[in-house]
Amino acid sequence: MRTFFAALIISLASAVSAGAEPSVKIINFTADWCPNCQILNPRLDEAMESFEQGSIERVDLDVTRIRRNSSPVERAEVQTEILLLADQHQVAYLWDWYGGVTGIAVAVAADNGEPLTCFMRPMTAKAIRGQLRLAKMLAEEGTPGARKPDGPDCPVL
Repeated sequence: MRTFFAALIISLASAVSAGAEPSVKIINFTADWCPNCQILNPRLDEAMESFEQGSIERVDLDVTRIRRNSSPVERAEVQTEILLLADQHQVAYLWDWYGGVTGIAVAVAADNGEPLTCFMRPMTAKAIRGQLRLAKMLAEEGTPGARKPDGPDCPVL
């Protein structure tokens, strides 16, 4: 009987953690034609593998269709789609910072979109993993509005 209840508790705990919301979102400015993205994106994926599934979410703000030989109207439509996606994740302000730039990703607190740290091509998967651990800790234990990492600041463009 005791093993049944222990198994039930473990099963319920797993179900709760599997359905848990992420504490960190990686807002990734990417495009299929971007050489920096071809290096950064796999490193982001590799770094995320060491975290519990669902605890970190990657959101790609993909500008691929903006740069292809498209009309101004089509580019405006794509930008509107990207802004709507960014707004859903409370990070529309990041478009003001990096809109149109690729090969950079920003870790934000999932609860309010507060920036925690940035990732760029020169970083190894191991370095990204370390910064993600710090971002996760800040997002889960820090005071909203005052979560500032000790690592590299996001570049100002």
